[in-house]
Amino acid sequence: MPVKSNDLTAFIPRQTAPVRSEPPAQPWRPGPDDGPPPPEPLDAPWLRVVAWAAPMVVVAILSLIGIGTPGLWEDELQTWGMVTASWPDFRSVLAGTDAGAAPYYLLLRVWTDLAGTSDAMLRLPSALAMVGATGLVAALGVRLGGLRVGLAAGLLFAVLPTTSRYAQEARPDAFTVLAAALATLLLVRLLDRPRIGRYLGYLAALVLLGLGHVLGLLLLLAHAVIAWRLRPDGRTVAGWALTAVLAVVLVGPVVHFARRQAGGDGDWIPPVSLARVAEAPAVLFGDLLIGGALLACAFLAMSMRGRAAVATAWALLPTAGLLAVSLVVPTWLPRYLLFTLPAWVLLASLAVRRTTIARGVGVVLAIGLLGLPGHLDIRTPTGHGQGTRDIAAVMRAHAAPGDTVVYGPTEGGDQRLARDAVLRYVPPGIAPQDRLARTRPRTGGSVGARECAAGEVADCLGQPDRIWLVRKGNRDDPLAGLGAGKTGVLESGYVVMQTWRVRAFTIVLYVSKPR
Repeated sequence: MPVKSNDLTAFIPRQTAPVRSEPPAQPWRPGPDDGPPPPEPLDAPWLRVVAWAAPMVVVAILSLIGIGTPGLWEDELQTWGMVTASWPDFRSVLAGTDAGAAPYYLLLRVWTDLAGTSDAMLRLPSALAMVGATGLVAALGVRLGGLRVGLAAGLLFAVLPTTSRYAQEARPDAFTVLAAALATLLLVRLLDRPRIGRYLGYLAALVLLGLGHVLGLLLLLAHAVIAWRLRPDGRTVAGWALTAVLAVVLVGPVVHFARRQAGGDGDWIPPVSLARVAEAPAVLFGDLLIGGALLACAFLAMSMRGRAAVATAWALLPTAGLLAVSLVVPTWLPRYLLFTLPAWVLLASLAVRRTTIARGVGVVLAIGLLGLPGHLDIRTPTGHGQGTRDIAAVMRAHAAPGDTVVYGPTEGGDQRLARDAVLRYVPPGIAPQDRLARTRPRTGGSVGARECAAGEVADCLGQPDRIWLVRKGNRDDPLAGLGAGKTGVLESGYVVMQTWRVRAFTIVLYVSKPR
């Protein structure tokens, strides 16, 4: 068949798909989800717990090591005497003296009814208070300068010989440090976010501080400046001022009774002098070299800007306040400033906050090594400055049946301390007869025992073959200042058989002359 010329059919050749080449395989690389987790931030909550818990553990261990080894010193013997006196005698003594320590004695009486009156149990509440104070210092450091500052402050506070010394002291000093740290931490929290509950907590801490030691309320000088610097609005400062005044009013009755005491608490404190002020670093830090190092760091960090103002005001203003008061009434004792110790430690920690962790650990270890001799010394039998146990050791070795004992005059606590040491540590079966005592210590409203009058000494003593003389202080002449009655009997009828000088005491054994 012929093909028509108008036939439009076309032949389209088949197109084959081009062959695609695969790209070369790439090596595997880890994605964002395949790597290790990011490092824990330096302010993680669990690290904050470590910052205050670790120093507390250190203080707890150090406080318990040797807590019962040192003999009770003069003030601790007063605590022992007050907690073992009958309730009527307890009240009558407080009516005349030592009213400022009444809250502490009440606490110890409740405690010793449960735990006993061994040296260790008398001191254990102070150890617990110092453990709590350490945690508060670290927590305050975290709030002021971060975790590194908090951990450094807590550990520095923990390794100071002073911390261990007053953790093992049956006196209210550790509670004063605890209350000062608590009040300052609560004040910082209050200024961050004023709330009625925080005002009440702060008020309670101030009352505890004043009951521990009324001079602790010098901290209010620092808190006034802190409130003004951290939150200068009038409403908050007025609220703080009202709380502070209320705390002083609540503590007022204790202050009032303390000021009415016969003779006053501070009559024995010498006037303030430059030499006595210079003793403060060694007392506050437990060692002069440690004190110099920490003070040098603290002065570098002092500032009234930001939160450094908290530690700066806390360290300086109560110290200046006590010095000013001492110019009018003798009250300068460096241990009255123990409640400023956390502030100095916080300042030293702020000074080294920008250093590496390794260097910070090195600083803590260096302070710990410098304080090692002090730690060892305070855990000896005479570690609290007086060899009260040594008196018992001498009498155990040399006492005989029928012996009599004579003590010094009442001035300077001579008679009270020596008699308390014998009553505390010499067993009744060994202790010489106390023929001059008409009443025991802490009876009938008197702290010390009432003795026979000077003209009655010879009749009260009788004619024992041997007389022990125990006096406070190391004396070249044990009869100096003893009193005419006692001196006359010993010089006329007795000769010295042997003399012992232990730490802070002189012990003499007299034997009768041939009759």
